[in-house]
Amino acid sequence: MLPANPLRGEAEVRIGAIDFRIAVTFSGLARLSDAIGARTLDELYGRLLGFEPKAVACAIRCLIVADDEDQISALSARILDDGNISAADQLAWREAVEKALSAHIAAGTVRRDERTATQIAGDAVLGKPVSPS
Repeated sequence: MLPANPLRGEAEVRIGAIDFRIAVTFSGLARLSDAIGARTLDELYGRLLGFEPKAVACAIRCLIVADDEDQISALSARILDDGNISAADQLAWREAVEKALSAHIAAGTVRRDERTATQIAGDAVLGKPVSPS
């Protein structure tokens, strides 16, 4: 498995005996929101961190990183098999969701950085973060 790319909002997660990656993207969040009827990002986030079974099952399907649709379906089925996933996976899931969402937000913040090169250089000289993240 390739390592997670935080610049793409990815995070590694282990559910049961299966390692995989999730990526938080706006389109993935939109599909997930529609699937579980969440109206706001706060509601969506709370349901994911609360390890709500339907939200997690849908999130795995909407946010998983795989090469093609067949891989997504097969991997999702293995992850969500009752012999694999349990409430004991809540902490690993929570950490991965927090990491992926934070990376997604940080990447968006960097893309919206409207400082000039001179301002960025000045911030660097003053010891301020070069990027807003």
